[in-house]
Order: sequence, then structure tokens, then C-alpha cells
Amino acid sequence: RAYQREGLGWLAFLGEIGFGGCLADDMGLGKTVQVLAHLLARRKHAQQRPALIVVPRSLLFNWQREAARFAPKLRVLDFAGPQRWKELGVGEDASASELAAAFAPHDLVLTTYGTLRRDIAKLCELRFDVAVLDEAQAIKNAESQSAKAARLLVADQRLALSGTPIENHLDELWSLFEFLN
Repeated sequence: RAYQREGLGWLAFLGEIGFGGCLADDMGLGKTVQVLAHLLARRKHAQQRPALIVVPRSLLFNWQREAARFAPKLRVLDFAGPQRWKELGVGEDASASELAAAFAPHDLVLTTYGTLRRDIAKLCELRFDVAVLDEAQAIKNAESQSAKAARLLVADQRLALSGTPIENHLDELWSLFEFLN
């Protein structure tokens, strides 16, 4: 759709100038598809690091399904759940270089806010191409553990996706932009 192409162009523009961005739109209008298209476009420019997508556990399957449907060329890793380290082939005590090597074959690493909080000490040692927070209102409280962990992520571009970037007061938007910038 035309508005999705405009959104994709905007995400690309933000990436070119080194800015993060908040894609705030109603549910079902294609935020996920726009981000997947953005990641595919970045892959064409020889980006070597994977993207990290942080989602509520309830949306993990949706992202896997949408990636398989709309971006089947993206190599997706599900890095959530109690077996994540074993499935990745490294231990929780892996060095940053070992972890980077284990993530390297993947274009897209999907994880949950809970996993982000538990594993931030390791994840913050890595550099991602793009870090995306889906349902980014999950970090609306700047003092929450999720918000603090998200701010520690290192990425060339940061994106926040939300249907409700402000639920109660303006400080919630401040927390999102603290992550983005």
C-alpha cells in the first residue's frame, strides 16, 4: 500500500542519517511488514550484523510467521525460552565474540522483553544492525527494568513500533525517545 511504501522510505531515510524512529500506527496496518521490508533493503547494502527484534512473548510467533511469509530470505533466529542458549550452540558464559559468531549466520534475532531483561549483560556487548522494540509501550516507564535494558542495546539504528505510544502521560513518549536517541 502507498502509506506502507512511504513508511518504508521514511525508515530508510532515518537509517541514512543515523536517526532512530517511532512507527506509531493502528494495529493491523503493517508495521511489521514495513520493518521486514526495511531489514531486507538494509541486507542489500551488505550489512553484516543481525537485527534484534524485541517483542512481547505473545507476538513471537506472529513475527516468525510474517518473516516467513513476507521476507523468506531473512534467516530468523528465535532467541527466547529456556533452551535458547543450547539451541544457539553456546553456553550462557559465552564471550562476546563467541556470541557474535553464533548470531552471525542469522539476519534477524527475535527475543522477548523478558529475555532481554535476563540476558542484557550479554546482549549489550554486541552491536546489532537495527534494534527494534515492538509494542514499545512496554518501556513506557523509564525506570522499569525493560526500559533500562533496552537503552543498553547497541545498534546502528533503533526503531520503536507501537499502536499506543502514549497511554497515560507524556513521560511515556520521553521513555521511547530516550531509547531511540
